[in-house]
Amino acid sequence: MKPFNPVQGWWQRGYLGVRLHSLNRERVNVVRNRASLSRSPRRLVTTAAAVLAGALALSAVPAQGASTPGVSATEIVLGMQLPQTGPASPGYNKVDDAMRAYFDYVNSKGGVYGRKITLVVKDDTYKAGLTVSTASALINKDKVFAMVGSVGTQTHISVIKDINRRGIPDLFVNSGYSGFYTDPKKYPTTFGGLGTYTVEAKILGKYIKETFSKNTVGIVYQTDDFGRNTVEGLATAGVTFTPKKTAATFIAGTQAGGLDAQMQQLKDNNVDVVIVGAVASAFAAAVSSANKIGYKPTKWIVISVGADATTFQTILGARGIAPAVSAALLAGTISASHAPAPGEADDEFVKAFKKINDDFNKGPDKRWDNNVLQGMNIGYLMTSALLGTGKNLTRPGIISYVKNNAAKLSSGALSPLGYGAKTHEAYTGFWIGQYDATTTLKPVDSPRKVWTTDSAKGPVTELKYTRPAIAADALPKVG
Repeated sequence: MKPFNPVQGWWQRGYLGVRLHSLNRERVNVVRNRASLSRSPRRLVTTAAAVLAGALALSAVPAQGASTPGVSATEIVLGMQLPQTGPASPGYNKVDDAMRAYFDYVNSKGGVYGRKITLVVKDDTYKAGLTVSTASALINKDKVFAMVGSVGTQTHISVIKDINRRGIPDLFVNSGYSGFYTDPKKYPTTFGGLGTYTVEAKILGKYIKETFSKNTVGIVYQTDDFGRNTVEGLATAGVTFTPKKTAATFIAGTQAGGLDAQMQQLKDNNVDVVIVGAVASAFAAAVSSANKIGYKPTKWIVISVGADATTFQTILGARGIAPAVSAALLAGTISASHAPAPGEADDEFVKAFKKINDDFNKGPDKRWDNNVLQGMNIGYLMTSALLGTGKNLTRPGIISYVKNNAAKLSSGALSPLGYGAKTHEAYTGFWIGQYDATTTLKPVDSPRKVWTTDSAKGPVTELKYTRPAIAADALPKVG
């Protein structure tokens, strides 16, 4: 007798009738999901945000009894919200398609303990009021088992309390805001999918202090918890700014019109090293505006979530800037990463994920980049958590497993996961890279060094970590 394979389950046991029923459901789900994922503008909810918040908070919670919402004998339903349209959407609107591609790959191998993974996605346009209504729909209408990989700091702030109050797993959030993760008693069901902005900024801050001590360093950042977290992390490393002189700000969502005034301010104050604490579309807007007014900083330094090369070139291309010119503008830019760069063709996780992306991604833009790599890795991490929790899948069960088994969770990152009783932070290690003329992020040191710290005032030190190898079938292994 062959040993039981948890990734195959009923797929191998010949339940043809169940399989045919599952396939029929899958066809319905695919039609429904792709309709919801259309990149055309969505009908926006006009009800006041306060009313929407009340709807989420006061809606009846389905009685679980012996069953768990979103879990059946043949299916696990997961929910995700992100900006698929709007000014913050470029690049980020690829994460869901990449994650679904990995889940489709898992499903092609039999799913998880005989259950296929269905991902239901809602577009919140990066607006907190709409996030409330989309979360309510996912929880109360779509009956998701868990939220996974949701994108955005200010948007997630609007729903995190209610998600946690209901005991819904809020897993691998695509936000580095430290306030979500450093107090597990406050948000016990929420776990990060990125290193925190504080950790990343401290590590970059150490590099800035050592490398650009003779330069005038400034920053442009969005005035929300994302931007403020970045400023706080830099300050911990001793990198500070003067408001309205070396610190320029903007309201998230306004970058589509350009950041001319902000760049003029930094230019007028002789800032020659510009840090960007903002989303990818804002970084592109800053560089475009600087180029327009003849402002040429010595160096750009960008928080990792804002530094994807494909997104950068796509946005500048829409502004009439040729690829060769945008590549030249990006060259020399400093950023950081917790994962291998997508251009590292010899990395085993990059090779595996890229193949799955090629074969299974049905999104309108499947070009391989940081956002696609992140979506793949979140899908892989979620599958690892589902497998580790076991066949008896419950909400408390997966929350407990993730919290207590960080070392057993599989990930393509170059840093271990930090989950535990005292923190729900994901990655506490980053390496620092510089974009070359081919728009590839390459380490500033050789061999590559990964640095680690905390979201408080701990020191920045070199991390010694060996990432476990990926299996030949690119499926996470239990244990």
